[in-house]
Order: sequence, then C-alpha cells, then structure tokens
Amino acid sequence: GIRLTSIGDSTFAGKTLEESVQRLANIIDFLPDATFAIDLKGKLIVWNHATEEMTGVNARDILGKGDLDYAIPFYGRRRQTLVDLVLKQNKKFEENNYFYLQRLERQFLIAETDLLTLNNRDVFLWGKAGPLFDTEGNIIGAIETVRDITERKQMELDLQKRESDLKTKAHELKDLNAALRVLLKQRDDDRTMVEETLLSNIKLLILPYVDKLKGQMDSGSGTYLNVLESNLRDIVSPFAQKLSAQHLTLTNKEVQIANLIKEGLGTKEIANLLNVSEAAINLHRYRIRQKLNLTKGQNLQSFLSSYV
Repeated sequence: GIRLTSIGDSTFAGKTLEESVQRLANIIDFLPDATFAIDLKGKLIVWNHATEEMTGVNARDILGKGDLDYAIPFYGRRRQTLVDLVLKQNKKFEENNYFYLQRLERQFLIAETDLLTLNNRDVFLWGKAGPLFDTEGNIIGAIETVRDITERKQMELDLQKRESDLKTKAHELKDLNAALRVLLKQRDDDRTMVEETLLSNIKLLILPYVDKLKGQMDSGSGTYLNVLESNLRDIVSPFAQKLSAQHLTLTNKEVQIANLIKEGLGTKEIANLLNVSEAAINLHRYRIRQKLNLTKGQNLQSFLSSYV
C-alpha cells in the first residue's frame, strides 16, 4: 500500500494528515491513469485529473462526498468499488459484479469489469486497488487506479469471435462432408441398381432371342450374330473394361480385336467382319501380344479368356 510519508521527501513526517493527503493528491494528479482514494469513513479524498477526463466529473464537484457517490460516474449507480472491497471483503458481490477479480498479497486487488457505459461511451475497465497507510503503518483508507482496456478487450473479443466462427464453419464443413458421403453412396447404390437391372434385362429379354436367331441365319450373318451375342455377354461380364483397366496402352481398336480373338474368331474372320486386310489384323495381334508381354509359347486366346 501507499504510505503518506513515503511519497516525496522526508519533510512529510512532520506534516499533519490533511497536509499529507493534499500532497498525495497533488502528486497523484500527474499520474496518467485515473486514480482516486477514500478514507476509512468512505469519503472521497483524491480524484485526479485523469479520473476527471475518464468520467467527465470535476474533482471539485465530488471530493469530500461519501455514501458511494464516487461509484456513480463509473457505474451509473451507488455500489461498492475496489477501494471499498480493500477495506471490507464481500465475496458474493465480487463474484457477481466483476468479470475477473483476484486478491493479491498485502490486501491488493486486481479486477476487470464487464462492459460499462462511461461518459457516453462503452468501455471495459481494469483496476488495481490497495490500502493507504499513515506514518505509523495504520490503514487510513484505500486507493484505486483505473485503466481503460477497451481496445485490448475488443481485440480479444474479436479473436474469440473469429475462433468461434472458424469452429462453426468447421462443423458446417463436417456436416457437409457427411451429407456428401451419403449422396455419393446413394449415387453408387443407384448406379449399381441400374447396372443390375440392365444385366438382368439382357439375360432375360435379349439373349434368349439371340439364341433362337442363330439357327435361322446363314454363316455370314451368323458371325455377326455371334459377335453381337459376345458383346452382350461382355456387358454382363465386362471383358473390355477389365482388359483396358489393366493394360492402359491398348487402343480401342486393339481392345475390339482382342475381344473377337477371345471369342475364337480367326484372322480371316476378324478381317472380314471389320472390313480390313488380314495383314492389318496380324499387325494388331502382334502389337497386342507385345503390350500384354506374352511369350511365343503363350496362347493369345487362352490368355484373353482369363479376363472373363
């Protein structure tokens, strides 16, 4: 706490209490932070220039007043302040009226207020208070320093809001991802259902009639019908898709010819079917074997049949 004899020089020792208080007030008046003090009877004895600027209340209009009048400029009503709590503890009041309050050694208090309207503007205040002592070490009052921390507090609140917004957006993204996963699964399920329906219809509604047509066509037309049947069955058991997926270098034409080789068609039959020369088909057969990494001893048709 502050001892009146410790402020200024040693000439304080012989001064009266009133003179010491006045000397204290004169010194405190130059402090940059709002500072005020009360005596043991709760009468205001110090109200510096910074407090006048913060509250808009002139010292001559409030010095000497008691009955918690000094709280009105800060809180708009009579209530206990830190200087009062230094002189007499009130835990319930402290818990209900301060955003943050901590008791330190030697009866000092540090606190932060919630948002206040002070001198026609909204502010957050930080305060520190402690006892006043006379020359013999007796408590003769309490003193409080108040600082406007609105700018710092606003930065903290803005940061908290940004963090809260980020958490909200993170939750929204999480929900969106969950919804997207559900939609993708539904899409896959729908695709599977469509594929199963298509395959079922081919087996039940098309292939039986292809079988009946085989016995009614000549050899030339029968070849085309066999290819049609083979391609329909490939839809049921997708040879081309499997072959292309595992051997990406195969061209579409090579996949087509590989499919016909798998069905047992010879070079001449494939050439007639595709209306190209036998030499062209033999070149395609050679390239297909190369891309499939087949040795001379491996049969191309047998190898391709393994993809069914």
